[in-house]
Amino acid sequence: MSRFRDLLAHPDVDEVCVLRNHDDPRERRIGFMAYHGGGLEAMTDVIAREAADRSGVSYYGVHQPPGMEDHIPSIDVSPDHSPALSSFIDHVQTVITIHGYGRRGLFSSLLVGGRHREFA
Repeated sequence: MSRFRDLLAHPDVDEVCVLRNHDDPRERRIGFMAYHGGGLEAMTDVIAREAADRSGVSYYGVHQPPGMEDHIPSIDVSPDHSPALSSFIDHVQTVITIHGYGRRGLFSSLLVGGRHREFA
């Protein structure tokens, strides 16, 4: 059983995948992702989608409706449970994931993380 698959099956949850082609095959294929979007981590999907649109790169997001706050741990978000996410992962080389960060006094802070420290 997969909580991620169950979340995607919810009738009010939107899974959005926009794959953009790149004219130059040597160009690094970057994608923005926000799989805690919508009601869970408000504005993460808006930021990620806008960044993808403005830079002409791909986007993947899971948007929960207002009032729904089903947090799926990042480790459980798997392309094994989503053809759309699988397509996104196959299409890009580098993913920039936007997460919410809500700590009193630090709401406007930006955290850059991930395993690819040189890129971060």
